[in-house]
Amino acid sequence: MRHLKSLTLLSIPSLALLVSGCGGGNSIGHTTQTITFDNPGTQTAGTSLTLSTTASSAAAVTLTSATPGVCTVSGMTATLVTAGTCTINASQAGNSIYAAASQVAQSFTVNPAIGPNTTIYIAGNAISTASTYYPTSNIVTVAEVWRLISGSPTATATALSMPSGMTSTQANAIAVSGSDVYVAGSASNAVQNFPTATYWVNGTPATLPTPSGLAGSQASAIAVSGGNVYVVGFGWISGGLGDAILWVNGTATTLPPPSGFAYSSADAMAVSGSNVYVAGTAWNTNSDESAVLWVNGAATLLTPPSGFTGDYYAEGIAVSGGNVYVSGQTDSSVGTDTAIFWVNNGAATTLPIPPNDSAGNYGAGGITVSGSDVYVAGSGSNGTTGDGSAAYWTNGTPSTLPLPSTVSNPSDATSWASGIALSGSDVYAVGSLSDSMAGVGQTGAYWVNGGAATLLPMPSGTYESWAGTIAVATQ
Repeated sequence: MRHLKSLTLLSIPSLALLVSGCGGGNSIGHTTQTITFDNPGTQTAGTSLTLSTTASSAAAVTLTSATPGVCTVSGMTATLVTAGTCTINASQAGNSIYAAASQVAQSFTVNPAIGPNTTIYIAGNAISTASTYYPTSNIVTVAEVWRLISGSPTATATALSMPSGMTSTQANAIAVSGSDVYVAGSASNAVQNFPTATYWVNGTPATLPTPSGLAGSQASAIAVSGGNVYVVGFGWISGGLGDAILWVNGTATTLPPPSGFAYSSADAMAVSGSNVYVAGTAWNTNSDESAVLWVNGAATLLTPPSGFTGDYYAEGIAVSGGNVYVSGQTDSSVGTDTAIFWVNNGAATTLPIPPNDSAGNYGAGGITVSGSDVYVAGSGSNGTTGDGSAAYWTNGTPSTLPLPSTVSNPSDATSWASGIALSGSDVYAVGSLSDSMAGVGQTGAYWVNGGAATLLPMPSGTYESWAGTIAVATQ
């Protein structure tokens, strides 16, 4: 009996230790497990998605939202309630074999949704992987239109048809009139030295005539008004020299440069009533370049910023309330390019440097106006590596447009905005970005109300893309 009593005294603590080793939260005697939780990347408010997460134990993972005001979770489905940063926690409590896993959290950006009854059209280009000419100078590009509708976070990409005999196309501008979509750009083939100006109506191409004396042409902007189709661009003489061109319903007219200038190009256009406004650039035989405004074919030199002596260009134009707004940028030999804009051909206003950028090489692209509010799209530069950030200005106040949450190294990524459009109180910007550290080449992107960039889908058979202009249609 003494022997049995001694054995019992020794065994009870051992049994207690074994029991405590299987208790909740105590990992003694348990196998470690880990959770794999994929970050879903940038999403759009008003949608839902299925999350991907697993435990190494194969046990079910529990998901909970740490930001229920932005997103909620039911099972493996996240519902994205509003714009912001969504954070979701993944946990696994363990069992008699596995210890509780360390909680894993994923945070991602939820972008504002496209407004109700709104359709967004974006024009741009993709580089074909099937090109037999790349990487020679004859890069084969494909003109593209991306379409976004309210309630859907995913754009659809459509390649525009090739004109007969052409093998490469480029889209530079887009306009919407009723249910019709107009795109302007150019088309070429492997034997052409210069492209041919082209426009598409609902995807059907038509080449535009090149005025006599010009070797080729390119369309830069398009507008539809009063049943007429207006296209502007330029044609080449030789060595990059050329003339600005206006086509009205397919008939070409050369726009004369301002007095004292020999050559010109047209880059943007607006039509208001019977007036046609064209913005572009003129240069002389010394290659000095200056911004120009044509009104019904008459050219006027836009005033450079006070004290500025370098080249400067006009990039965008908008007309509202009888006022004419032109956006552009300077080109300084000392590397301090700046974004500028004009109102009614008055003195140039220099736009301030976007946040987190330096004074080196920042500029403006498209411009649009709503009431008394003026919006300008562009980008900044850090002035050292050349990497920059897409930006836009509202009444002169700059805002940096964020990168997608999936960008691996924001300090190495580059983005820029070239087009901007409005629908009610919503602001839509379009441009491109690249993330060399992640091996992401140039890719078209868009922004809604200053949210993070959403990448446009890469069309099948292509490996890089860029987006330049945007149009909004409301129903």
